[in-house]
Amino acid sequence: MSILSTQQSCFGLRSIYEKVDHPIFVIDIDAQGNYRYADFNPVAKKNLGLTSDNLRGRLLSEVLPPEFASPCIELYDECVKAGKTIHYEKLVTLDGEPIWWLTGLTPLKDDNGHIYRLVGTCTNITQRKQFEQALQDSETRYRQLAQRESLLNSIASQIRASLDFNTVVETAVDKLYHLLELERCVFRLYVPDAIPPVAEVIAEVKHPELPSLNGSRVPVADITPLIAKITRKEVTRIEDTLTLQNPVERQFFLETLNYRAVVFVPVHTQSGKIGAICCSHSGKTRHWNDNEVDLLERVADKLAIALTQAELYAQTRSIAESEAQKAIELTAALQQLQQTQAQLIQQEKMSSLGQLVAGVAHEINNPVSFIYGNINPAKDYIDDVLELVQLYQQSYPNSNPIIQAKLQQLDWEFIQRDFPKLLDSIKIGADRIRKIVQSLRNFSRLDEAEMKTVDLHEGIDNTLLILENRWQANPNRPAIQVVKDYGDLPLVECYAGEINQVFMNLLINAIDALESAFVKQPRIEILTQQLDDEMVAIRVRDNGLGIPAELKSRVFEPFFTTKPVGKGTGLGLSISYKIVEKHGGTLDYCSQPGKGTEFVVKLPRSQKQS
Repeated sequence: MSILSTQQSCFGLRSIYEKVDHPIFVIDIDAQGNYRYADFNPVAKKNLGLTSDNLRGRLLSEVLPPEFASPCIELYDECVKAGKTIHYEKLVTLDGEPIWWLTGLTPLKDDNGHIYRLVGTCTNITQRKQFEQALQDSETRYRQLAQRESLLNSIASQIRASLDFNTVVETAVDKLYHLLELERCVFRLYVPDAIPPVAEVIAEVKHPELPSLNGSRVPVADITPLIAKITRKEVTRIEDTLTLQNPVERQFFLETLNYRAVVFVPVHTQSGKIGAICCSHSGKTRHWNDNEVDLLERVADKLAIALTQAELYAQTRSIAESEAQKAIELTAALQQLQQTQAQLIQQEKMSSLGQLVAGVAHEINNPVSFIYGNINPAKDYIDDVLELVQLYQQSYPNSNPIIQAKLQQLDWEFIQRDFPKLLDSIKIGADRIRKIVQSLRNFSRLDEAEMKTVDLHEGIDNTLLILENRWQANPNRPAIQVVKDYGDLPLVECYAGEINQVFMNLLINAIDALESAFVKQPRIEILTQQLDDEMVAIRVRDNGLGIPAELKSRVFEPFFTTKPVGKGTGLGLSISYKIVEKHGGTLDYCSQPGKGTEFVVKLPRSQKQS
């Protein structure tokens, strides 16, 4: 290569070095092993606030403060010891602004293999760090939401499983105590029939060192202001009882009840019974935030349901024991209780599903958007790097044997071809997740609380996408074939979220039927058609074992199920029936033993016509 050509190549590399938008610095290693500044590109000078080139040849300790120089020297020593490129992240505050840098430090060797120079390339990763912190905070919030939803679902399960209020309230108090990290959590029940009237502690969980209040009774006359607030359904928050202005009230909370910080949340039943959840600390103050109070109010609502349910059960039991001749009335009361439970569970399921879907969609959307948004920049970066390497290869076609060996080991040509494909695959995966998130949102229809005209096919497709993992083959059966035969349906006026729940229940039942049928070629068919100008029909058909004749009359009965304990609640078809009936439609089925079952949903196009 001629001198002129070499000079041109060096000029080209220097141009790239000076124009690249990443800070680059060069450190020389002298004969004594000291690190001396050799060069900075313009971006590095700008970020470090350098205005001249008088740093060349100077020691790090002469330029940087000790708190910066010492960690840098340790990293340079690590790179020299490793003999290869190392990467490290470092937070640097310049002009009061904290910036995260990702630095790649590469050693350069002479012909004798001695490292004489280090080249550092810095990338500003502050935004990535901020995304990571935001993601971590988001995960924390979601974990707290999940824990609180778990508590509410646990209490709801207790209500469904037991009519004993004491069991339900003890579970609630125990879970609140641990979730909110309290020193004491109790439930007080107002007993107006006592002489004198009292507020009794019927459930308690506390720190082992605190004296027990369980079973204790406080005369209502001693806590008249507090009882008045509870009667008015007002929440009482006290962050520090020492700050209370009323000396009598301050003495009562501090000395009588031994509360330093406390919150009371009232519980009211339809029959007029009154109670309160009481969360407290004796040894410290506490700020009760709105999220905690909101959780306590939601728990209070469920305890009110449980207490009402227990009262209803006690009444029906008393009637049964005292008057056998009123068995018909008792049956009617129990049926009404079951219907009330079914409605409460329906509301709870829709609320929990909506909140869970919203939380999952929101939490997944953040990291997916972060990944999706960084794919194109990453692709641009790798294109720049590949272009830079190609320039090096063109400028220095005869590189040293070590580099040639490394290129052969890495299969550099394959990497150049495959890396863009890898990024494309990541982008496809991110697109797939975004579609799933969108399907979750469309399925829940959280923003559509009112009746609207919707495309039923879209609702079915969203439901199928959510259940896609259940079509796959498993050890108990081969993959389920899903066949869609969609007709030309008009838009239908309905509550989209509720109709989507009907589709979900019917499809889950079909899958469960095929799980236990051991069919060689399991198959689910979904057919839609317009029956006339006013009605449309949706058919969900499976080729399972069908429904036994002796059970056909109980298919839509609340709480009836043939599934194992823990597998089903027996409410899916009952709730679906009521939803379709509410829309002025019908839900029916036909089944032949050994040939499968078909459910038919018929809906009016317009609710005005129904």
